[in-house]
Amino acid sequence: MEPLSLSFGAALLMGLVFGAGPCTVTCLPYLGPVFLSGDAGRQRRATIILPFSLGRLVGYTLLGSIAGYAGYTAANWFDGGPAGILLGSATVILGVLLLLRAGKGKGCPVTPPAEQAVAPPGKPTPRKMIPLSLFGLGLGMALNPCVPLGTVLTVAAATADPLHGANLGLAFGLGAVVIPALIFATVVAHFGKEVRNALAKWRGRLEAGAGSVLIVLGSVTALGWVQP
Repeated sequence: MEPLSLSFGAALLMGLVFGAGPCTVTCLPYLGPVFLSGDAGRQRRATIILPFSLGRLVGYTLLGSIAGYAGYTAANWFDGGPAGILLGSATVILGVLLLLRAGKGKGCPVTPPAEQAVAPPGKPTPRKMIPLSLFGLGLGMALNPCVPLGTVLTVAAATADPLHGANLGLAFGLGAVVIPALIFATVVAHFGKEVRNALAKWRGRLEAGAGSVLIVLGSVTALGWVQP
């Protein structure tokens, strides 16, 4: 029987195909509210997309390495287990952070600088914690194997080589994150900006609503009621 094989380019192409369709739809409920919760300038878009995409890349690479080391069964153990809890928890934390800063952005009443509370030295602020939560969000999503990723993991398991498995996982991840990143950086960010402009007077409520949606979505994901 001829051994299974998959090149870096083939894994990359599979990731691109997956990222162009199902992946973007899956990410939308999680990232959409984040874009609605504040201004989507170039810098802020980068602080949303980069940690989320990095989390997914690390997740895919980790799964490929585990499959190469211990077989597909071990990698598939993540599905519906710790991955769902990780994704749900990161989503809830992100929602809480958005609630904490709701109504504090531009366009809302601003407390005079002399009256603003200064965060204690070394204490993480919601703004600083959001990229870390987005990384966890991306990591959790990557650790839920899909059908195309299952093929990559099967080949990685057949090689019995953790490094080769990690290479295939990384290739798939690079392909999977490119198109969603472009879509969220342009279409979704623009859509979010239009919604915020139209509902400017309810800005604080819109931000709080986005955080609440993420808390609910994260809770049902952690409980296993929703599979990303």
